[in-house]
Order: sequence, then structure tokens, then C-alpha cells
Amino acid sequence: MTDSSANTIKSIVGTEIAGNRVHVVVVLSENHSKPNLAMILFDALGNEISRSLILGVLDPHVEFTLHIRVPDAKSPLSLTGTTFIEEEQLIDSKSVEVTGLV
Repeated sequence: MTDSSANTIKSIVGTEIAGNRVHVVVVLSENHSKPNLAMILFDALGNEISRSLILGVLDPHVEFTLHIRVPDAKSPLSLTGTTFIEEEQLIDSKSVEVTGLV
């Protein structure tokens, strides 16, 4: 990771929704300059069950839906987000547990 003035992930929220989907909300710091954003969804066994890559993020608030690619994914699910400029230049990484609908 780099210093605090670099691009950072302020928060990630993942909420499981009907139909094997996860609604994802990512908030980046305002001082970013078009980082790439990778989001990976894992099951309880650590298996990757979905992935999204967004290149050159312009807006600090990003919302999208991940579709779970495997049937009967084992809960709890976790979501890991990373920001980077190039593959070798990781800026920030954050992991959270996915919540269910209330």
C-alpha cells in the first residue's frame, strides 16, 4: 500500500439479493485519479464465485451487481476490493463480509 494521500477505498458494502446476486457499493477517496477497481466475491471455503474489473473509475461512488456463477455457494460470502493503476501497483485493498437483506 502507499501513503494516505494515495487512492484509497473508504468503504465497501455487499448485500446479497434474490436470484444469486450481490449488490455492491464502493466509495473511494476523493483524491483518486482514475484507478482500476477489482472486486472478487468468495464463498465460505475461499473459492472465487464472481469477479468484476472496472477500468479507470471516474466517480468516487460506484454501485453495481455481481452475479454468483456457482449454484449453492457456501455462506458466509466475502467481498474483496482492490484499487490499482497497473497490476504491479496495488494502491489499496479491503475485505468485508456480505450481508443478507433485512
